[in-house]
Amino acid sequence: MAARNPVANELLFTRIYDAPRALVFAAWTDPQHIGKWWGPNGFTTTTHAMEVKVGGVWDYVMHGPDGTDYPGRGVYSEIVEPERLAFSHVGGKADDPHLTCEFFVTFEEIDGRTKVTLRMIFPTAEAAEHARDLGAEGGGTESLERLADVLREAAA
Repeated sequence: MAARNPVANELLFTRIYDAPRALVFAAWTDPQHIGKWWGPNGFTTTTHAMEVKVGGVWDYVMHGPDGTDYPGRGVYSEIVEPERLAFSHVGGKADDPHLTCEFFVTFEEIDGRTKVTLRMIFPTAEAAEHARDLGAEGGGTESLERLADVLREAAA
């Protein structure tokens, strides 16, 4: 769920999953998993490259239900398996100015469950507000809900 954050240039999401931390971390770093949940409801994601290492690139396209493609590219800056991920991100419609932010994801084990905290930090408060206007809060919440479905399937 998205939480209102007093930091103007940040979107903050938290969610607790009934899944072990290693599985949740893998869902963020395996193209077979992430393609099933990354993006709002109705979207699919095709990963073209995913090198999960510092300096490695994640190159993908989210496909909207209306046929619009949203290319994205991340570059990993920190990986502490299975505790943390950090990556820069540029994405948006191919014909629109791209949104740029930094993703910081933590995976905290709590009694066999995993708490995920996702922070998206934008260069300015205005950039964060533009992302909100484009639906980033709802889309982020939907993505994390979709991740719950993928984790339930993986555990079954």
